[in-house]
Amino acid sequence: MGNKIPMKRHKQKTFEGLAVPQDVFGGSLLTSHPKTQRPLDSKLPTNLVLRATKSTLRTPANFKRVNDLVKAACAKHGVRLYEYANVGNHLHLLIKIRNRRSWAAFIRELTGRIAQATKTKWLYRPFTRIVRGWGRAYRTAKQYVRLNILEAEGMIDRRETKSLRDLRAIFSDG
Repeated sequence: MGNKIPMKRHKQKTFEGLAVPQDVFGGSLLTSHPKTQRPLDSKLPTNLVLRATKSTLRTPANFKRVNDLVKAACAKHGVRLYEYANVGNHLHLLIKIRNRRSWAAFIRELTGRIAQATKTKWLYRPFTRIVRGWGRAYRTAKQYVRLNILEAEGMIDRRETKSLRDLRAIFSDG
């Protein structure tokens, strides 16, 4: 039995090595109870989307109330609000959180108070996406929120912006 081929030994990967952090979490991506922790970064901006079951967030009775609740929750929990869009059936917020503990209190208070004030339910759990960088990625995220404002006000149609180039053409600062 002369020539034995030496077997290459593979080092078993640890859980830390397998857990690659994702930048997105929540919303329609969750099909069951999450098995991972929500990725959050206190040094980078985060795009937050809250989707309601009905389009009641922008009605004349609720519009100012919802806007005031968003600003009050951000101020109370030390969350920096860069851009905000109330589209009617969902909200877009471009925020920067102070730390993970303030996130839990902030999102719990914000979603609870808006649901009570507007008598609506949330369709999904909050969707978050970490915006990787303060340059081009931040400007693109900011323009996307502004695009939703224009769409909610009826100034543009979503079909007008099929690409990122079209989005940048709408805004002069991109």
